[in-house]
Amino acid sequence: MYFGIKRSDEFQWMQNPKNHDVLKYIKAENEYTESVMKGTKLLQQRLTYELKKKLITQGTGTMAPIKIYADEYEYYTILTEHGLKYCRNKKGFPSTEMVLLDSKWLRETNKHIRSLLISPDHRKLAYLLEQEGEETGVLHFKNLNENSIIYDEKLKKIFNFVWGSNSKIIYYTITDEQLRPYKVYAHHIGSSPQDDILIYEEKDKSSFVDITVTKDKSFITLNSNGFSTSEVRLFDAYHDFSKGFPELKLIEPRSIGLEYYVDHHDEFLYILTNADNARNFKLVRASLEKCDKKNWETIFTVKDSEKIEDIDIFRKFAVLFAKREGLPIILCYNFVSQDMHQIELPTKFCVVSPETNIDYDTDIVRFTCDSPFAHPSTYEYNMETRRLRSVRSNPINNFDPALYTCYRTYANALDGAKIPITLLHKKSLTLDNKNPLLIRSYGTYGVSIEPDFQLEHFSLLERGWIIALAHVRGGSELGSTWYDQGRLMNKKNSITDLISVIDYLIRTGYSNPSLVASIGVSAGGLLLGAAFNMRPDLFRAIILRVPFLDPLSSMLNSDLPLTRIEYNEWGNPLENKETYEYLASYAPYDNISSIKSQQTCSILVTAAMKDQRVSYWHPLKWVARMRIKQLIDKNDNLLILKVDKERGHFGAENDQSKRIKDVALELAFLISQVQNK
Repeated sequence: MYFGIKRSDEFQWMQNPKNHDVLKYIKAENEYTESVMKGTKLLQQRLTYELKKKLITQGTGTMAPIKIYADEYEYYTILTEHGLKYCRNKKGFPSTEMVLLDSKWLRETNKHIRSLLISPDHRKLAYLLEQEGEETGVLHFKNLNENSIIYDEKLKKIFNFVWGSNSKIIYYTITDEQLRPYKVYAHHIGSSPQDDILIYEEKDKSSFVDITVTKDKSFITLNSNGFSTSEVRLFDAYHDFSKGFPELKLIEPRSIGLEYYVDHHDEFLYILTNADNARNFKLVRASLEKCDKKNWETIFTVKDSEKIEDIDIFRKFAVLFAKREGLPIILCYNFVSQDMHQIELPTKFCVVSPETNIDYDTDIVRFTCDSPFAHPSTYEYNMETRRLRSVRSNPINNFDPALYTCYRTYANALDGAKIPITLLHKKSLTLDNKNPLLIRSYGTYGVSIEPDFQLEHFSLLERGWIIALAHVRGGSELGSTWYDQGRLMNKKNSITDLISVIDYLIRTGYSNPSLVASIGVSAGGLLLGAAFNMRPDLFRAIILRVPFLDPLSSMLNSDLPLTRIEYNEWGNPLENKETYEYLASYAPYDNISSIKSQQTCSILVTAAMKDQRVSYWHPLKWVARMRIKQLIDKNDNLLILKVDKERGHFGAENDQSKRIKDVALELAFLISQVQNK
């Protein structure tokens, strides 16, 4: 009972993973899914073959690894058939190659290397090993002078880590029971973990702490972040504790709505912030001595249609990675001349990401460009000469991009807002309402759905499908306001936006409801699940992958991982009746009874028992309640649930063979249900 409102949950018992009946239920659902999908085995095999052909096989030796230059060394990664091999050699002397770490020995352990960092003096390697499905790992060390792992020195339950610039200290974060990184420790290499020093503890349970190193390696930054707050402290990255505890310098105390992120250049701090109503962020600077907000000097602001997303600092330049009308741009700021220029990107519809630009003193910035019809390609841009060079272009095997098109159109939302839609399909396609259509959307946490490389799209595109990316509110495609219009008490905008997009694509001849499919992942599963509840007539098939379908049960339990942090996204239904009623009005699990009985949609749902972000019981409870709904309605539409007992939220991301198998099954489901093939 909440606020006098009774909420029934006949499947709450499923939230106990030790309940024998839960395990029996999972076994029965998996067996049913296996029997249903048995008829698509040949199609799955064909799709597996197609997917493998689209992958780059770097191990054949046809493609040299991209090297990262740091001091006198060249670092690079080699992809072999057994996994990744991390190597280095001295500059200009390839014969001096040294294998730093070979991941092939991890294949049978269900572990993967989440991150690894070389010490600034290049003598030690720290690498974080994570068990599949976990969010923390064990930090190991290797002595590179002796090429030997230091077996008796390891740190457990680590979330993130950085090297101190003196190469003597490792700083790391650990999480609490809610998976919130909240403590920062210092570990002196060669000492016992029991002697590690607590540097900082974040006591606000709605915030988490992260650690970074400024680009010039002068400072360690402690970044306390909530959904709409920031607080940064920094201290000397060369501190060795011989003179006691480091001085933590607070930049600006946290206040609701203020976000800022700090780097260092010469005697100034360069700060990305949304201060002074700069909702899409601006670049400011301040001296180390007078670094509080009242002394921030504005360097660069963006227009309402633009948003700054990241910054990379070099000796002469600052590089801003931004969006304009939802599409990527890169801007270069010259510290000396104080002028700004824009890099001309190789393609319009793409996702741009900074590469590992270690060298602070270079004029060259390296970035990747990820587009719908090509594997991520790497580019180098000389900021002094303003010349762009392709370092590696990765065309897709057995695919001719000239036969396909990518463009943007817009649908009208219920309130008149223009919703961007990115469309991918064959150029020869006819708008006759006879094309199978896959809709993808997310619309949560300010995360944009991007026109990037997606392996699963190609088998559909080649079979005549249209791929539509619906940039609904709740993402940040059009800036912070676009995000705010799709969260908290505006969340239904995301849902009705998705429905408006599908209605528009049907009305304009792209497809018809008997050929429309959609995939919703994680919180995107809530979006799709809610849209399906409201308009089941729009869909022929949907896939809900590790979907967040029972937000009320999660948000009413503050002891669950991430719940407190997410109050700024969904609201707090424990303390506010309006929030409770609003969340209950669209939550997919709570609104199954509202689904019209004449719906003809086939549904595949997946869950992961080791998922710490979306608990396995979200999809289990939803499927169980849907089965009752189908019985009442005498509806025999296909509904199957596949539960992975060994993996977490991100599935088989580190096991290519298993990932391809999973993708092939999902594609076989869509093709068999929508195209009857």
